[in-house]
Amino acid sequence: MQWIYAYLIADALLLLRFFFTYIIHTISTDCQPNTAWFLFICYFEAIADNYLNIVEVYALLALNVCRYVQIAYNRNVYKHHTILLTLAHISIYLMPFISLFIQFICEWTQVQVVIRGSCQVIYTNLYIQIFNIITAFALPIFLNILIIYASVRHIRLTSNLQRTQHHVSAREKYNRSLVVQFLIFYVIWAGLWSPNIIVFQVSIGGNATSIARTLNFIEIALDPIIIAALDVRFWQSWKKLWMHLRKIIRFEVSSRAQIHPITTKANAFSYKTPQLQTTKF
Repeated sequence: MQWIYAYLIADALLLLRFFFTYIIHTISTDCQPNTAWFLFICYFEAIADNYLNIVEVYALLALNVCRYVQIAYNRNVYKHHTILLTLAHISIYLMPFISLFIQFICEWTQVQVVIRGSCQVIYTNLYIQIFNIITAFALPIFLNILIIYASVRHIRLTSNLQRTQHHVSAREKYNRSLVVQFLIFYVIWAGLWSPNIIVFQVSIGGNATSIARTLNFIEIALDPIIIAALDVRFWQSWKKLWMHLRKIIRFEVSSRAQIHPITTKANAFSYKTPQLQTTKF
């Protein structure tokens, strides 16, 4: 669960980054903005997207590794290997930042400053560009495919063994569905995520960047639905949240419907009936 939470937090930060930069670009009217503020916005816009996408791909890799250990060895990694998980979290969050920091300090990577436009990263060293393509795209994708293959192979071997014994356990069915769900999710995710990483690392501008970022945001929008299908607990959480919101909306509508303001017609006049006097005998 913790890796899925880490992935969703990275998704939320990507959305915040988009809205933050969009608001800055739309409301900024200064002809000569502050230099420090302008450089901060430019570097943030150019680097944050790449950093968070790298965090996402390695969070999915860690999730895949944990599930393989669960499938192959029937061990709960989150209980038995807490120190390794902590080190993995620290490495995933710090290593991309340290790598980017070193590249900028050594001037292997630079930010192309565009006035009234989007800033982007350009590489002055071909070897660093190849290194980034490998570490941010090729290596995690290859490792994920390798682990998925190992999971499928393990399930196939165990299922063949159980067929000879005329017995298929519930755990075997669960592991099979787990691998199939993750495989479907990973294919959809990689198809929408990969163009943005490739465009960023190759430093392609123009329409290609816009299309790649659009696909990336489509993937972010689909993530809650796909992850809900990937993990039943998230589906139940989304369902409870939706039911709670529906109750709030219904309560607001019903409370407003019960209050009817007293109105009078503008052209109507009232007639007061005089009080009748009684005669005493």
